Amino acid sequence: MSLRTSLGAPVRTGYCTNVAPAPSPAALRRDLAGLWSDVRDAASLDRLGLGLWFPRDVGAALARDATELAALREALDAARLDLVTINAFPADAFHAPIVKEAVYRPDWTTDERAEYTLHAARIAAALVPEGDVPISTLPIGYPKLERSALRRAAGRLVGVALALDRIRGETGTTIRLALEPEPCCALERTDEALAFFREHLAPAMEVAAGAQRAGPSDAGEMLRRHLGVCLDLCHASVEHEDPVAAFGRYEEAGIPVHKVQVSAALEVPNPSDAAQRKLLEAFVEDRWLHQVGRSAGDVVLDLPAALAAPPQGAPWRVHYHVPLHRNEVGGLPTTRATVERFLTWIAAHPTPPVLELETYTWSVVPDASENLAANVAAEVRWANDVLLAAGCTEVEE
Repeated sequence: MSLRTSLGAPVRTGYCTNVAPAPSPAALRRDLAGLWSDVRDAASLDRLGLGLWFPRDVGAALARDATELAALREALDAARLDLVTINAFPADAFHAPIVKEAVYRPDWTTDERAEYTLHAARIAAALVPEGDVPISTLPIGYPKLERSALRRAAGRLVGVALALDRIRGETGTTIRLALEPEPCCALERTDEALAFFREHLAPAMEVAAGAQRAGPSDAGEMLRRHLGVCLDLCHASVEHEDPVAAFGRYEEAGIPVHKVQVSAALEVPNPSDAAQRKLLEAFVEDRWLHQVGRSAGDVVLDLPAALAAPPQGAPWRVHYHVPLHRNEVGGLPTTRATVERFLTWIAAHPTPPVLELETYTWSVVPDASENLAANVAAEVRWANDVLLAAGCTEVEE
């Protein structure tokens, strides 16, 4: 079963597998036959879409070993799972005891980031021949970068885009790399992403196209085909940005949104209220960063720092991917209404991007059930129900 908008456009959805560790190709295959097959069954789906994630050592093993790659393809088919996207943002162990700022390394000023991304691209091309696969990646790096570093990153991204175009010619698969703005990073708000494309990526692509004796129109076409953005709904909420408006700004500027990460943030309506701050303390944990958006343009890097400072701004939005189908977690509200409004809006879009559900925090969410498959399936059903209520229709494969 798949979904189409009222205009007949396909709606491709998947759940990001970064909710579970993938320390080896064998472990990844076991999760496909276990966890993700259980999610498919619990969600009552014939097939389940996935946003695949793997650390870079696993990506290298898969990209360089045809036998391992064939085994992964067979495991997906056997479990009735469809690869719709790849999340290549976290490059290393995403479930280490402490991740924090390490999630941004290596960044786009390094060859290591380009290598990891191209491994993911080759894996996508092998798993989805003659297909169309967006790959999300980090927003250049952390923290803010000097213009010289942004220029270097742009040159490296354009080099990867040229490689993606060669992969397209060889395999027929179009890989679309999507930069994902995130609070406190080099690109955290829509205006910064727009400026990076305008001031760095577009000129770098024109230079590269000129070296290949291609004209400006060819450069623009290649840029739009292989480079764009990933709009994360949780990140936008933390920045106090309206995701529908942000999507419209990208479209107006001619920058494609190749992928949307469907995610909800935690909200603190009145941070000055002692009871609400007490509830928020239950969300402090050691593994991941949880940036706190106190107002537009005012973001604190992590939750403990926000709690330690005098309360200011309201409401707070916390970068803590909370369950999509719940209005409240741990006694505090979520931005589920924003997610629902965005899904309702995108359901009528003539060319909707890939939608990747991403709640990787299930292991640390207060008051959550320990049944991960049931938790994930509840989110999948909720998102599908919202899209159907907005006018999408089911289409049998």
